[in-house]
Amino acid sequence: MGRLHLTPDLLEGAYEYLRLSPPFRDWRLPDGDHVMFKVLAARDRFGHFRGRHRRGGADGFSEIAISAREVKTTQMLIATMAHEMIHLYQDENGTARGHHNPQFLRLAARVCAIHGFDPEEF
Repeated sequence: MGRLHLTPDLLEGAYEYLRLSPPFRDWRLPDGDHVMFKVLAARDRFGHFRGRHRRGGADGFSEIAISAREVKTTQMLIATMAHEMIHLYQDENGTARGHHNPQFLRLAARVCAIHGFDPEEF
């Protein structure tokens, strides 16, 4: 049986797909060319988000990383990417004060309802 082979380009494609769909399309998220995508070998998480790093006064790129060890299906890739995109949205808007704060939970419930993700696993 085949296995999903994650690459940074595949992650960017998943990001762009979601960026064109509701509710993400209304969030004015940065173009995929302005986000750094990484594939991890982590066993302790499905993915992570790191906000922009400013160097020399210039804006850096935010990072979305997905674990190839934990994310083995397209459905899991899309759900994990959606989760990290909520973190990106909060970071872009300065509302990421708590990791999974009440706003994150409200946004996650909306994303799950639209895309059919299981809120308990999201």
